[in-house]
Amino acid sequence: MTPSTKKQVKWGSTIFTLLWILAVGVDQFGDFGTFDYGSSVREEQLQEQLNECRGSFKVRYNCKSAILRSHGRDNINYWGSKIGWTFGPALLIYIVFNLWLRRVEWNEEKERRRLRLIRMEKKRQKKSRAASEEGRQRTIAAQRRQSIKKAEKDSMRVEMDRPLNVLVVTQDDLLIDKMTPRYFAQGYHIIGSDLRDVFLSFKEIGYHIVLIENKFTEPELHPEDAKDPDFPGLPLPVATTISKMRERKDNIRVVSWAQEYEGLSESELAEKATALGADVAISKSSEIEDMVDLFISLLARKSTPDPDIYEEDEEDDDY
Repeated sequence: MTPSTKKQVKWGSTIFTLLWILAVGVDQFGDFGTFDYGSSVREEQLQEQLNECRGSFKVRYNCKSAILRSHGRDNINYWGSKIGWTFGPALLIYIVFNLWLRRVEWNEEKERRRLRLIRMEKKRQKKSRAASEEGRQRTIAAQRRQSIKKAEKDSMRVEMDRPLNVLVVTQDDLLIDKMTPRYFAQGYHIIGSDLRDVFLSFKEIGYHIVLIENKFTEPELHPEDAKDPDFPGLPLPVATTISKMRERKDNIRVVSWAQEYEGLSESELAEKATALGADVAISKSSEIEDMVDLFISLLARKSTPDPDIYEEDEEDDDY
């Protein structure tokens, strides 16, 4: 019930009570009331009863005394009924309405407390999900840095140059497992990532090349988290992701990589790359030698300073 409705009910019951008391009080106690005729009839009946008393003085006295006592009791009932009709219904209505309003307010307060507890619980759960997501991101960022250090140590053991870091944005973990040893032998360290985890330690690692697919499955998120733009871990469209990568590292090389590019001409591939903001577009079925040649040609366009991977693992804004 709205506050305005409560106010209307409260004032309505009060005004009705006052009007009832005023109207019925005037009718019951006023000289022009509807009960005046009844009152005169009662007086006439009393006088007739008194006149019927016969006999000696003592007999008449006792008779009239009994009639007057009876009439007194009747007067009490008579005036009691007047007072009752004047104030009884009005007070009853006022009390009933106020008790009903109090009950309504109590139920509303109970509902407000229940909804408040629900909101608090939802807020707590959302904070818990956000903390869990941030923990997952920190873990992934730390694993990436550790994998880079491990790759550098492995390259030193086999007397290779420090491998260049290639970020492969895909949801196919088996593909990453297959690519890692093959590309490591060619001097590239493969780091797999889902679309929503692209920017984890992005500045710190300093990727040389980004190999990105153009189709991804949306992550399973809580409906409220999916609608919250501030929730960590929300994926961006591929074109927006590439644009933001270039904002953070302007000389990054981006390769759009998809199976649907199979059989397209060079001009059509160039259009696909331009639409996404990538440097080039290439079919997923390309041989590793063609991919390596592509990497070399991209890196030769302008020199890329090697990132300092030997710094302490300090988490930046992207973990």
